[in-house]
Amino acid sequence: MSQSILDKRMNIVTLTGPLFVEMLLRTALGTSDIFMLSGYSDKAVSAVGLINQITFFLILISMMVASGASILISQNLGAGNNKQAAQVNIASVVLGLLVGSSLSLMGFFSAKEVIGLFTLEPEVALYAYQYLIISTSCAIVITFGVILSTILRSFGLPNYSMRINLFAGVLNIIGNYIALYQPLGLPVFGVPGVAISTILSQMVSTILFAVMIKVKHIPMPFRYIGEISWSLYKKIMRLGMLNAGEILSYNLSQMVMISFVAKMGTNALASYTYAQTISRIIFSFGVSIGQGSQVLTSYYVGKEWFDSIYKKVKYYYIVALCVAVSLTLIMYICRYPIIHLFTHDAEITTLFVSLLAFSIYVEAGRAGNQVFISSLKGAGDVKFPVQCGIFSMWIIGVGGAYFLGLGLEWGVVGVWIATGTDEWCRSLIMTQRWFSKKWTEFKLV
Repeated sequence: MSQSILDKRMNIVTLTGPLFVEMLLRTALGTSDIFMLSGYSDKAVSAVGLINQITFFLILISMMVASGASILISQNLGAGNNKQAAQVNIASVVLGLLVGSSLSLMGFFSAKEVIGLFTLEPEVALYAYQYLIISTSCAIVITFGVILSTILRSFGLPNYSMRINLFAGVLNIIGNYIALYQPLGLPVFGVPGVAISTILSQMVSTILFAVMIKVKHIPMPFRYIGEISWSLYKKIMRLGMLNAGEILSYNLSQMVMISFVAKMGTNALASYTYAQTISRIIFSFGVSIGQGSQVLTSYYVGKEWFDSIYKKVKYYYIVALCVAVSLTLIMYICRYPIIHLFTHDAEITTLFVSLLAFSIYVEAGRAGNQVFISSLKGAGDVKFPVQCGIFSMWIIGVGGAYFLGLGLEWGVVGVWIATGTDEWCRSLIMTQRWFSKKWTEFKLV
């Protein structure tokens, strides 16, 4: 692949547009489950909302391989090291097989114990177990999907990943309809049917990712697998563990915080689930511009175009901040029509509206994290964001959620405020790190 073609692909519009649509589609997989289950049972919604946090945890572990590979692929392509980029492709697939298999086995054998960690009503616990045992047993599918789509993005081809996820999203909605609404006189399959529908759609998308990699001639020379050094595998995992460490810590902290919410009652958990579902739509744009910024930063650092990417990332942050605040305001203006799509319960509606009001505070802080942390990682400056992130998430986020939500009895709103405060603290620190240009010292190739 010529450098001129890669240079044309590596721009923020080409990367972020498809990434945004892809993130929305991935969010739609979970959202469609929540939306369609809301007509089935609010308790089922609470259960699936909880399990979506755990499923997201599995995705993040998969990203330990994918994120490390992404940085190395993009920096090697930027430096013109095409052979080394191809070796990273192969190594990431091999590591994906090992990690995905381990996650599937752990998910199958530990589902009951995981559900026991949360204080749930018996019916909610049953729904949660049914969804968890199916979704986590197929974690290997999630792992391969994440890795293959990451390879496509690293080669500047996120639009194909977007199209595949669109197709998978449609399949998932059709499957949910069959599971819940008795077409042609079929029985109601309930929560297990929704879980199976989601997994089948992910299987199809993973197969299509593999086909597209072959069609677009992205190098995957498996015949040379014996030539790949162990040091490359170690480098991918070391980078990946550091790179995903901040995100992994975030998700673990969210699981602890949602356990606090679960103690506040089913209505609090349902409102929190609905608020997070809406928040993920806003979250999607920030993540997409952050991922696009990471790929571009890696590519530009590989070329040693430091000044150029320094200026571009500052602009990307301003765009992410403006979009996040604007989308949140639109959601708040439409708050009642939105929540009434899911439920008409008065208590849940009141709690949801309160959470949405504080979402402006949360999302404005989150925008800086999504852009600057991703860019720092793309440059190879991974350790600093992880260390700061872990401290802030657990001390300010989790500690604040416990103090405000349970200690001061502010309930689910207190948890939401603590989340926003954590986002702002990390955002300010990472902004200063980017402006310091310390990241220019961490080039990997």
